[in-house]
Amino acid sequence: MTRNTEFRGSNEEFRMKKRANSSFFIRTSKFLILSLLSLRLFAQTNAYTPTAPIPLGDNLLSLPTSHIPSTGTWEIKFTHRFNQSVDQGNGSDRVHSLFGLDSNADVGIGLSYAPRRDLQFSFVRSNALDDIELAAKYVVVQQAPAIPFGAAVRVGGDWRTEKDLSDRTSVFGQVILSHQFGHKAEIFAMPTYVTDAGRVVSGTTSGALFKHAFNVPVGVAFMIKPALSIVGEVIPKNRDLPDTIHADFGWALGLKRAVGGHYFEILVTNNIATHVDQYTTSTYQGTGLDRGDIHLGFNIERRWGK
Repeated sequence: MTRNTEFRGSNEEFRMKKRANSSFFIRTSKFLILSLLSLRLFAQTNAYTPTAPIPLGDNLLSLPTSHIPSTGTWEIKFTHRFNQSVDQGNGSDRVHSLFGLDSNADVGIGLSYAPRRDLQFSFVRSNALDDIELAAKYVVVQQAPAIPFGAAVRVGGDWRTEKDLSDRTSVFGQVILSHQFGHKAEIFAMPTYVTDAGRVVSGTTSGALFKHAFNVPVGVAFMIKPALSIVGEVIPKNRDLPDTIHADFGWALGLKRAVGGHYFEILVTNNIATHVDQYTTSTYQGTGLDRGDIHLGFNIERRWGK
């Protein structure tokens, strides 16, 4: 009797251990499966999480980037391009004019707002022909581990409001493509189309060198230390320029510093244009660009809001 009781006890203990082991195995298997599924979902989500951008703001120097600020952000911007080239005149003249800093300047002031994370509206007014530019930029896709590029579309128009001018308006469209290399460098290409571009001013009238103009400006930025970048822009010579106008490509080189909600940029350039209808044609106010000209300039941008 005792032997049978011991046998039944040991058998029951064996079954309990077996059930415990089975339950442990099931729980462990569920945990491993759920963990693998979670890791896979995390990897998929992470693959489409936008890459943290280089702090460049929504413009390089004069050209737009594929970036916009976060939802609810306002931005005010000031641009300044000195008219006199650094190499104009002899040595004494250059010193006397502080290498162009005493000369007149093309000045712009702008305001922008981002009502949502992928859309921005902007207004910029320049004293060159009192040109007002209105634009909207929409971010189509942001670069991520699974997406090797960023893309945005920018459309708008220019209205030249200076007194007694004719032929006042232009419209434009831009596709802004970018690729970021790690967290240090980014390149941009901006196929651009604009109507009635390349202003030729004569007295109180102005005309357009181009009824339809197309160009592909490019830009590059390299961050040399946190929040400090070298920025370059090149606007190729427009192939459709009249033979009577000699023009070189446009270029700009500058330093961009991000401090809190500010961007500060100092630059040298042979092209003092800041509006799409001005910089697309390899000319400025009807005169072809000279690659040897060196104009000083700066931009200041301030963001606030969310």
